Order: sequence, then C-alpha cells, then structure tokens
Amino acid sequence: KNGEAHYYVVASYDRQRKVYLEVHIDILGLLQSFAGSGKRLELFVVSGPVVFFQWKNLEGYPVEIVSPNVRELLGYSAEEFLNKILSYEELVHPKDKEIILKEMEYHAKRKSSYWRHTNYILRRKDGAHIWVLDYTVPLLDKNGEITGYYGYIIDIAEKHEQEELLQVLAESNPYAVLIYDFTENKVLYANTNTEKLSGYSVEELLKNENPLNLIYEKDRGKVIKNLTARKEGYFGNISYRLRIITKDKKIKWVELSSVVSRYRGKFVSVLTFKDISQDIKRERELTILANRDQLTKVFNRHALIHEFERLLSQAKRYNQPLSVIILDIDDFKSINDTYGHILGDKVLKDIARVVRRTLRKSDIFGRWGGEEFLAILPMTSNPYIPAEKVRLAVEEYWLKNNMKITISLGASVYKKGDTMNSLISRADQALYRAKAEGKNRTVVI
Repeated sequence: KNGEAHYYVVASYDRQRKVYLEVHIDILGLLQSFAGSGKRLELFVVSGPVVFFQWKNLEGYPVEIVSPNVRELLGYSAEEFLNKILSYEELVHPKDKEIILKEMEYHAKRKSSYWRHTNYILRRKDGAHIWVLDYTVPLLDKNGEITGYYGYIIDIAEKHEQEELLQVLAESNPYAVLIYDFTENKVLYANTNTEKLSGYSVEELLKNENPLNLIYEKDRGKVIKNLTARKEGYFGNISYRLRIITKDKKIKWVELSSVVSRYRGKFVSVLTFKDISQDIKRERELTILANRDQLTKVFNRHALIHEFERLLSQAKRYNQPLSVIILDIDDFKSINDTYGHILGDKVLKDIARVVRRTLRKSDIFGRWGGEEFLAILPMTSNPYIPAEKVRLAVEEYWLKNNMKITISLGASVYKKGDTMNSLISRADQALYRAKAEGKNRTVVI
C-alpha cells in the first residue's frame, strides 16, 4: 500500500506433517539491527539472492565485509573483494556511477538514516551486466560522522527488461504521458494523448529545444525547483498542480505526477499530466458562491469577517494604519414600500457597483446585511476622504437617473488594542450620528 517492501525469505517443507513454512525477514530492519550490533553479515547469509556488503567511507568504497553468496550474484568471490583485488565502485556501470555518487552526497548532507538508490547496473566477472536494487544504511561514529555503509544488493534484472511494455502502457493511459530527460531538458517520448492536451504533435514535442517554455511563466519556478531536486539525487515520487500553455496559447491546469525510471540507458522522469481545468473552474465557482453575496456579487458577511481578521492582524503586527467604513442607504424601507422590491434590489446592486468602482482595488468591500455595506481600507489613516468620495459618487449616480437616493457613512480608524468588534462598534456609532445629523453625510469616530 505504501510502496515497495523487501524481505529475505527462508522456506522449508516438513514432509512428515505436510506443512510448508516460510519466514519473512524485513531486510531493512535486519540491516539496521546489524548496524546497531556490529555483527558480521557473512555469518548470517551464505546463499540466496540477497548479498550483504559493508563498505568503508573512503575513495572507491573498499569492501570490509561481504556475504559469501556474492559469487552467485557477481561471479567474484568474497576474498577478491576483501583482499582488495577489485573495488565495488569499479563494477558500477559508468553511466550510473555519477548518479549513485550524487545520491550518496545528497543523503549524507541530509543525514538520512537509510535510502534506496536508484536501480543501477553492475558488471559481473563474466562480462555480463545485471540490474540491482541497493538499500544503504550509513554507519556513524560517536560524533555523527559517516565511517562506512551497510547495504544489501539484489538482482532485479527482470524489472528492467520491459521498456517496450512501458510504451504500451503509456499509450493505453487515458492521460498525457511524457518521458523526460531532466538532465538534458529534453522530451524522449510522448504518447498520443499529449497531442490532445497540448495541441502539439508528438514530433513537435520531441524536437522542442526547451520544453520548459510550455509551462505557464508563473509556475516555472516550482518546476525548476523540482528539477533541481532531481538533479541533486532526489528520486522520490512528486505530484503537484501547474498550468501549461497549449499550442493555440490557451492556459490549462494540469495535475503532474512524476516518477523516476530508467529509459534507454538513462535516468528519466515519467510524467503523467491530468487535465484538471474543469475541476479548477468548479472550485473557483464554489469559492465565489461561498464568499459572494448572491444579489450584489460583492463579498458577503462571511468573507468580510475573514478578510477583516487578516488585515487587522497585519495592521497589529506591522503597526500599519487601517480604517473601516459602514454605509447605509438612506430611507431604504420607503424605497421598497413606494417602488417595490424589484427597484429595491436594483438600488442595492447599483450602489454596490458604484462603490466598488470608486474604492481602490486593495480595499475590501461587501454587503454587511440588509441595506448596509462594509468597506475595509488597509494603509488608510484618514477614512473621511474616501468615504466622502463614495458618498458623492452614489448621490451623483442616482441624480443622473432622476432619483434622489443617498447614503450615510460611519467610519473609524484602528487604535492600539482594537478588535474587529470594537472597530465596527465605533463605525456603527458614527453611522448613527450621521443619520441623526440629517443623513447623506460622513462621520468619523
């Protein structure tokens, strides 16, 4: 469920009782117990597909201990390693050596307790090459410095005789699949679904000199960050969302999944792209529905409270000015009673549009409830000027429409120790005074 696990299995058949017995030993756990006890590995494993090594942390990684069954795997005897007739490093395929050393450096810097190397090729004594899996556990001295490594090697050649199968599976995949050389920044393979997603033909993708140009500019940073991790030796699975640019210059949201594999003798990323543009659109629509007033399309009370708390926290932390304005439509009940609720709704919508257009883009504005609206003005220490600008804009708009509709406004400025409730309470008091003094005016408290 959580990925691959590796076990050393000892099996026996009891003929008398007609029982087949197996003992499954967690190899990684066994390795760690070896490292803690200092026991010699060759005393434990003398046959089977799992070969144990202990290397010194020196140039060439000389072998200190190796299980006798190394001959079955590589054709060399344990004595040939222990007598320094050959080193382990010289058996690693030249194409793999650099990436293995990078992985060692990567995990040493991060003080990893163990790691699985990317599968690599070893040369046998008879000249043949085999794919191996390699789990490594560092040995540390009392100062936490690496003195050597324990590891087990197991032959996994069968896993790497399936390149053609990989392409067949990629073609049957319902999503776009790319095989990408992250060291050369080059597409090595693309299935036919990449054409549907990107608009580019497979041939165009293979000839593209810089595939990163297909990534939306604002998302290239996260892509480059993950590519850097790959080049530094991180070969774990990666998944994230980003935007791509199609051939006809449209922007699509995709979910990218990346796994590292070997393809044509190189370590590459197998990338799967799932088009989630419609999912993103639905998410945004739901967010809008959750945060917008259905009638006026400005923020609703829930969204206003959320934004108010955020801006108030920012003002407190950085000692920045902050103001709040509450505006109320004068004699709104008489408008509904005289002209009906249809015109009343139009008044609410038009006033919301005029106010939103008059305020700054950085200001937060929404419907507080009924005919009351709330505006939050960051970096503002004198709300009277913008409040009056709003009041005059509303009055002028309705005069042009041959109606006399006005608003009253109450404002307050953040003081040290204020809460959201205390700020709004003062703005409410100011609004009450504006109404009492004759309406169609601004009062600041």
